[in-house]
Amino acid sequence: MDLLFKREQTTGNMSRVNFKLWGKIELDEEEQAIVKRYRFDEAVLIAVLQPNLLRQGILVGFAAFIVIALILSNIAPRSVTSLFAVGFGVAAGYAWINEKRETIFVRDLIHGRHFKCESVIDLAKKEAFLTHICSFLRQVMVSAKHWDGSERHAIEPLPKDEAKQVILRSA
Repeated sequence: MDLLFKREQTTGNMSRVNFKLWGKIELDEEEQAIVKRYRFDEAVLIAVLQPNLLRQGILVGFAAFIVIALILSNIAPRSVTSLFAVGFGVAAGYAWINEKRETIFVRDLIHGRHFKCESVIDLAKKEAFLTHICSFLRQVMVSAKHWDGSERHAIEPLPKDEAKQVILRSA
């Protein structure tokens, strides 16, 4: 597995610099077979709760629906206008949600994904985080090769002080 990064910077509003990071993983044939077998492409690498994202996507879709319906109402028949406006509204809402979501699926990195970053520091953090999470994915994929069968793990009791520290760290 190889992790590819491309970095970009553009000038945005009011001469502010915008940073973009593009990340993609490249898999060899064996890794692609594991992804396909266990459907890892559907797995969530990073789950982020964004409670307002769906609501914003619906509002964007509805606004796009209204604009297209108003534009086409004088040009095309009502049935064509309705169908096209609904399709455009759904597409706009979906595109908005897909662009703004912070949850990262394995398929995002298989196909490549852009990440917007506020600063160079955020870009470096995102790069380090993606490297870490991809190393985790790599280890899961290696262990997936051996998921057939059963294993026995002996769990030895820890000394009292170490056990207490383990309990406190997990709380």
